[in-house]
Amino acid sequence: MFEELWVTAAHVRALDERVRGLVTGLFVTGSVPLGDYWPGRSDIDFVAVMDRVPTAEELGRLAKVHLSLPEDGPVYDGVYLTRAQLAAPPVDGDTAPQILAGDFQPAKADGQLNPVTWLELARHGLPILGERPDVALDEGVLRRWLLDNLSGYWAGFAAQAMPQFAALPPDLPIPPDPVLWAVTGPGRLHYTLTTGEVTTKTGGAHHTAQVLPQWSDLCERAIRSRAGEDEPFTAADGLASLQLVTDVVADARTRWHA
Repeated sequence: MFEELWVTAAHVRALDERVRGLVTGLFVTGSVPLGDYWPGRSDIDFVAVMDRVPTAEELGRLAKVHLSLPEDGPVYDGVYLTRAQLAAPPVDGDTAPQILAGDFQPAKADGQLNPVTWLELARHGLPILGERPDVALDEGVLRRWLLDNLSGYWAGFAAQAMPQFAALPPDLPIPPDPVLWAVTGPGRLHYTLTTGEVTTKTGGAHHTAQVLPQWSDLCERAIRSRAGEDEPFTAADGLASLQLVTDVVADARTRWHA
């Protein structure tokens, strides 16, 4: 169905060769099943399901699984979770084997170990291997995590980056990536708070444009750039995108009394 999923086939083969029987389910989440995958820009995300906690030796083999995957493929990020973990909402401080941007960690907190991953897997996980596990969804846990992430990571990101962009000449050309990250990211969390569903980065930008129409022009430009159009951005746009983040966070805190 998706040509880019050859990397998951390579993943399954490597798992079978190195840790046969450990992983009993593999599901693609994120932009692929949600229909917003853009080659060369999007990552491929996965959730691997295990019937038990892996041994130290198996964790070493999992690291080698990812080292064996072709380096010229898409960025392939994911988390390994047991069925027992998925049968309850994620707990603060819990850890799991995860790979992020090529860095495999056998016991990583945060990352994809969060309630949105649970929601994505339950509602939209694209099955590659095995049967879908039972996934515990808790609206209160999800909402608290979303508000904490907006008030913590996103508010901090904007506060830290604003002085850097403010120090640049406003008309200085900049790469699109920092603008796209700021414009598309927090709107996804706001969308989930609003609807209880998940959306893509493009969907997050559309949602922000609807909720905060003063940012609709910047959102539309980010959407076009994400789709591969040649959309230029300047330092002024970078600064504006951080103000957008601040406005999305403030709106969420007001709406849900964070």
